[in-house]
This record gives sequence, structure tokens and C-alpha cells, in this order.
Amino acid sequence: MMPFADIAGGQLYYESHGEGFPLIFSTGMGGVGAYWAPQIAEFAKHYRVIVYDHRGTGRSTKSVMKYSVELLAQDLIDLMDSLGIAEADAVGHSTGGMLMQAALVDHPKRFRRAVFYGTRGNADHFTKLAMGMRLALLRSDGVAAYRRSTPIFLYPSDWIRNNASLLEAADRALVESDFNAEIMASRIEAVLNHDQLGRVHRIASESLVICAQDDFLTPPYYSRELAALIPGAKLVFIGYGGHACSQTNPSEFNSAVLSFLTAGHE
Repeated sequence: MMPFADIAGGQLYYESHGEGFPLIFSTGMGGVGAYWAPQIAEFAKHYRVIVYDHRGTGRSTKSVMKYSVELLAQDLIDLMDSLGIAEADAVGHSTGGMLMQAALVDHPKRFRRAVFYGTRGNADHFTKLAMGMRLALLRSDGVAAYRRSTPIFLYPSDWIRNNASLLEAADRALVESDFNAEIMASRIEAVLNHDQLGRVHRIASESLVICAQDDFLTPPYYSRELAALIPGAKLVFIGYGGHACSQTNPSEFNSAVLSFLTAGHE
């Protein structure tokens, strides 16, 4: 029996690994918890690790609706409620980091420590160009073109060159999944409408902001901006890895994030 958590209007597929204080990983635009495969075993040595598929992705309910960062933030809170989790640590990548900003401001007592990874506080002109291009490609040329272009935004060019077979396998898996173009377009619109920059100063959790120096999709200036606005936030840059450095450079990513999360708690 697959594990599903009830949320408003549907269910979220989730996985739980290890034991201890809950640590929830929230994924980026792709939305699927399997993104965190390079982290699960290592972090599960210290935490009860929970990964989940966002609404509209993977094995979760495919809600065809207007998406927003605030909706996805409430889904995270509903997931915690469904699992009986009063308080957790959380790691959010890109879209996952955006929804975490809203969740931490509106539910400050639910989160102890937070990691904002490769994310941003709002959609500036660069984001509107980059994500607007992805949205236009999806709408004009369809799912296949959108899918094939995605690695360019996520990974360093040399990593793409050296991992062609891995990327081809991932692409085949996505072809076989129930990828809904209408839902993905709405999810892109949600991040284009994201603006928590004027609220993140209210985040009370201990926070780490982390990003790769060569992240194309969320360049380092976004992380500097967030870290300057979130009270007491620690800022760490990883030298290499692109937007998906947790996959391309997991040893450095895991070490930096675990050092922050476990400091004073082991």
C-alpha cells in the first residue's frame, strides 16, 4: 500500500526514511520527491526524512487548477498535519524554497530550522525572462521540447556532457510518467507570481541559504538577497553544481546542509 497524506482536495504521495526529528525535503519545479535520492540515505542517519511529490506531480493528486506558492505552502502544512508532525526541520529547493518562505512566515512555530536552496524571494526581470522562456516553450512546442530543454537550466554544461546516458534515462522515465502540461504551465505561472521578499524578514527559524556559484536559473545574487533579509541567516556558496547541485555535487551539498542542521542538536 502506497503512503498518501490527505490535503485539501486531494492526496500527496510521500516517503519516510529513518527515525528521529522530522526533516522534510520539498522539491523544485519538477515537484517529485525522488529528486532527493542523493540525500536520503545520508540524512536518514540523523533524521526521520520525509520526501513528497507536490500536488500536480508524480503520484500525488493531479489537480488541474490555478497554482500558487501559497497553495503549495498550505499543502506542506497539511502534509505535516496528516502525519502528526507538530514541528520539523525543512529543506526547500527552488520552488520548494519559495513555498517554504510562505509556510515559515505564516506558521512560524511549525519549523525549527530551514534551508533555502537555489531559490529566490520574488520574480525579477531575469526570472521573468528565464521562466517565461520555459513557459513559452511548453505552450508553443509542447511537452517534449520543454522536457528536452530542462537540463540546460539545471546542470553545468560539462556535467551534461559527461552524463548524457543518465539524462536520457531520466528523460525516458519522464515520458512514461503522467506529465500534465496544463498543470506544469500553472506551476510555472505560480513561481512567476511569487513575491515573499517583503515578508521574509518575519522568518523566525534558524536559516541557511545555500546556492552553487554557477547556478544559472537562480544566480547567487538571489541567495545574497534572501540571506540579508532573513534575520540571522547563514549564507553558504558551493563552488560547482549548477541549479541542481544537490545532485551534481552531493558530497559538498550534504556536508554543508548537515553541518548546519545538526549543529547543537546531536
